[in-house]
Amino acid sequence: MRRIREKDSFSRNAFTVFSGNSVMLLSQLILTPLIARIYGPEAYGIYGLVMALVMNLYAFADLGYSNAYVLPKEPGDFFHLLRLNLALLMAVALAALVAALAREGIYQALPSWSAMGDLFLLVPLILVAYGSVQFATMWLTRERAFRRSVMIGSASQIGLRAFNLVYGLITKGALHGLVLGELVSGWASLIAYRVALSRHGWRHVLTGWSLAGIKRLAIEYRRFPLLTFPERWVSQLGMQLPVFLLIGDPAVVGHFALSGALLLIPLRVFGYSFSTVYVQKAAETVESDPELLGRITKGLYQRLFWFGLIPFTLLVFFSDEAFRLILGEEWHDAGVITAYMGLFFYFRLLSEPMVTLFYAQRREHLLLVFQSVLTAARLIALVALMRIDAASAILGFSLVSAIGYLVLRHLILHGVGQPALRLTLRTLAITTAACGALAALRMAVLGSWFPSL
Repeated sequence: MRRIREKDSFSRNAFTVFSGNSVMLLSQLILTPLIARIYGPEAYGIYGLVMALVMNLYAFADLGYSNAYVLPKEPGDFFHLLRLNLALLMAVALAALVAALAREGIYQALPSWSAMGDLFLLVPLILVAYGSVQFATMWLTRERAFRRSVMIGSASQIGLRAFNLVYGLITKGALHGLVLGELVSGWASLIAYRVALSRHGWRHVLTGWSLAGIKRLAIEYRRFPLLTFPERWVSQLGMQLPVFLLIGDPAVVGHFALSGALLLIPLRVFGYSFSTVYVQKAAETVESDPELLGRITKGLYQRLFWFGLIPFTLLVFFSDEAFRLILGEEWHDAGVITAYMGLFFYFRLLSEPMVTLFYAQRREHLLLVFQSVLTAARLIALVALMRIDAASAILGFSLVSAIGYLVLRHLILHGVGQPALRLTLRTLAITTAACGALAALRMAVLGSWFPSL
């Protein structure tokens, strides 16, 4: 509490982001069961495919440059970076529009994608809003306006779920409802960010365009598109492999999408709350005080470890019954998939908020190698096990991912001079003990050791 009261301290900024994100968590926990009962797995599957396309297109509009927003000392240089991203966003959105207009040819080449139908036309519109909001969020991070950013982000998420709920009730769960909600929420958020950024020089974005200046900054920070972008995109694509490979059955993808969205709640609320501040703190201390950075990294890991241990292990052994009770029988299989992915997302929580350490230390190439190997392993597991069934493919994907993120956590702690091996063995020992106790509890209560389809 003393550190939280210190103005502009790491703890105060992290607590600010966490407090706002807690509102988003509450809204998601309350409204998701209602929304899931209204729309059903197929609607979530189509929504998952649309958003996977949007996020991949955004990666090419960003090219990693938004991660450099906190680095330029001069505001003019920062604005050149922002203008570069906006120009890339418009170019990628135009290409997406051309693809959407030629969607019938794409559906012939990729028949499983035809489930989107005319919703493909909304992809470029969602992309423009989504990308602009991401750029605005990083701009506010540069300005250390964490409170303002969290307020807008939380309000946006609450508004999105409220729209989905009301629209779903009116249309009786129309398949396009979730996608339309993303469009409306994205543009409403963009307007809110535009107002919030007016005090930070928004007018300069529109009036100071200089091709020479943009080119100079693009070259100066070229390590981001050369190293940061490939890693981020490969990592994202690796997570979305089940969506692209299993979309032939939208219901299965819907189960996977909802499971992933719910498992991301702790990561978004707690992990990303710290990550938003960690990236700024790492940039400050990586050269001036590496010992302090090591203490901050270890302390963040320990807090995330104890926070996530019980909730995630409970999900591993009881999420199938929880989904059946809360969401209904049609979502039981999503509960099983959640159990499959529980430890994967737990180990992801322990590492992903701190991956910006590789950028601060300029070791992005190691992260790119790691994500490339992990994505290849995921792809092999998915393709091999798809011959059995979709559930086996997702289980293999989850096991490979869990091992990968455990390794990543080890690399992060080692990179700041902490006893990585000892902490890794400690993590495994405590997690194994918790899983053993909960498996025995499940056997005593439900008569089985582990959830199954």
